[in-house]
Amino acid sequence: MTNPFLLLSQNQELVQQLKALCKKAHWEFVQVTTPTGLVVELEHRAFAGIWWDLADVSLDTTIATMTLVREQVNGPITVFTPEITERIQRKLYRALVDDVIFFPFIRDVVRPQIEQRLWLYQRLKAKRSAASKTTATAPVITTGDWQIDQQNYAISKNGKQITLTPKEFQLLSYLINHQGQVLSREQLVNGVWGYDILDTSRIVDIHISHLRDKLEDDPHKPTHLLTVRGFGYKLV
Repeated sequence: MTNPFLLLSQNQELVQQLKALCKKAHWEFVQVTTPTGLVVELEHRAFAGIWWDLADVSLDTTIATMTLVREQVNGPITVFTPEITERIQRKLYRALVDDVIFFPFIRDVVRPQIEQRLWLYQRLKAKRSAASKTTATAPVITTGDWQIDQQNYAISKNGKQITLTPKEFQLLSYLINHQGQVLSREQLVNGVWGYDILDTSRIVDIHISHLRDKLEDDPHKPTHLLTVRGFGYKLV
């Protein structure tokens, strides 16, 4: 873990407990004593998470601050308190607090609890990063002399841009994503239009015909958008 935690507390007993926890876990924390100080710190650097001493701050201020900073904190928010009611716990969790921990706490229990939260946030961050990279670097798909850019909703043939209607592009994209598979008209309708289309066969056939007119060299003898008699279509 490279980033420290951000602790809001004036309670020296809690601070000493957390120092002992951090020493054993090889963590660090930065201490502030007011919600305003916490907000200012978040503006200047990233933190692994927030440790919030509820004994030092009113519930209304706590909820308001959590609502303000939650999107800035890519890590767990943990509230420490000597006692708490069920009603207040419900309010804290609705404000997207991750955990409420009573202090004095048992160090050997709290450490793995925080480690689990850190693992979860790191895993979610890695998944978002991977998804973002996949989207950003999505290749242009080439089928014969067609070039399909699904990210930018563009298609060209031999370098010349082809204009498709939104539904034509959605249908082509669906076929591309299932390339080589035989798809029934019902599957195509469900995948592109939804379930409320009447006259399924006609709507699919019309759009396939339009795609062939725009993309195939000979629409009457297609080489990519093929009919599978008695069943449906496939893209090859």
